[in-house]
Order: sequence, then structure tokens, then C-alpha cells
Amino acid sequence: MLLNERVALITGGGSGIGRATATLFAQQGAKVVVADINAASGQETVDSIQSAGGEAHFVQGDVAKLAAVEAMVRTGIETYGGLDIVHSNAATYAMGTATELSEQEWDLTLDASLKATWMLARCALPQMLAQGGGVFVITGSVHALRGYPLYTAYQAAKGGLLALTRALAADYAPHIRVNTVLPGAVVTGLWDPISEEDRERIAQMCALKRNGRPEEIAQAVLFLASDMSSYMTGSHVVVDGGLSSIMMLPDDISL
Repeated sequence: MLLNERVALITGGGSGIGRATATLFAQQGAKVVVADINAASGQETVDSIQSAGGEAHFVQGDVAKLAAVEAMVRTGIETYGGLDIVHSNAATYAMGTATELSEQEWDLTLDASLKATWMLARCALPQMLAQGGGVFVITGSVHALRGYPLYTAYQAAKGGLLALTRALAADYAPHIRVNTVLPGAVVTGLWDPISEEDRERIAQMCALKRNGRPEEIAQAVLFLASDMSSYMTGSHVVVDGGLSSIMMLPDDISL
């Protein structure tokens, strides 16, 4: 019960890493506010938690809109009387090079994947300060560490999240801890357009020779959200099966 009686808000909680984290947090005693733009999948997460004996509440909203983010935070406070943990997890992206992306695609990616975290901080941190402290965890990506073709906007957003992590940690220490988890190749709904052949190719780029599961990222988020990481802030944890730590070469090339 690492999060016993703590109130946690998780964006993008209807699927993937968000759902896995919401489920794990509830198992660890948290009261979970699940936020998602998709009402059906968000409610499914809540129903699953409640059927297992946990406490959860759903709120629908688009993290790219300030009014919706304000409503998410307000719902958590009104429903459970406070807010101890925020997991800024929701994201979206449009693929393309700098010359291929439209302004709309760039703005959508940056709004949902970077600006949303600032908006969550703006709305949630005052409540945490009023309570005497809290924890803010961000889902970043190994895209913040390495370049990958055709992900210009997404990599800009995820790189910005690392800088934002340090800024928030500096501004709100010692009362609020802010850290980021950097997943690698984790199979979520964002992978739906990726073929099985490409999924296997990506798996072979990882030292562990497989793609990750959302539940494996949720374990790292739990670490950052709980007192197990009590001496960490302004930092990041890479959970990528070795994807960003090695250089894969074609079979016919050796150094």
C-alpha cells in the first residue's frame, strides 16, 4: 500500500500506460481520478478498478484545452478532498519532417504532449502547496534523448518535457517533487498504425530484444510517485529495454 489514501490524477488513463498506472495506483491504495478524452475507455478503466475493490472516478476532457485541465483538477479535489499526485501522461503526435508537418499538426502535438503538462502544473500545484506538498510525474520518451526519423514535433515536445521537469523541480522544491519517466518501445494504442513486421524490427533494436508492456512503465511511475523515490526531483528514469543505450548495426557491418 505505497500510496495509501493518496489522491492521484492520471491523464490519458483510458488506455496504455495511463490505464496500467491507474490500476497499479489503485492496487497500492490510491484514490484515482482517471482523465481521458475517450469517455468509453476512461470509464472502462474506472469500472475495472472498482470491480477489484479500488476507488476511482472518471472525468472526460481534452488535455490540450486549459478549461478541461482545470475541470480535471477540480474534479479530483471535489471528489476526494485533495490532490497528492499528478501523472501527466496523455499525448498524441503527427509524424513528418519539419517541411512535411502542417502548422495544425505541429500545434496539436505540442499542445497535447507538452503544453498540457504546463497546464496541469498551473492548475494542480497550488492545491499541492496548500496541502504542504505533493508529487508530479511526467511521461516523457526516449525521443527526448535520441533522434528518430519523421518524429520532429513529437521529439520537440518530449525534449521540452525534460526541460520543464527541471524547471518545475527548481521552482517548487522542497515541497513538490517533479520527475519524468522515459519509456522506449512500449506497445500502446499509439502503435495501432504500426505493422507487426515493424514492431518486430523495433524490438530487435532493443538490448532485451522485445518491446515493453504498459505495466512495466507503470512500475517506474509508481516508484517516482511513492516515497521510494523521496530523494529524487528534477530527474528522469529511462525504461526502454536498452533501446537508447546501444547502437544497433546491420548484420553485415561490424566495428
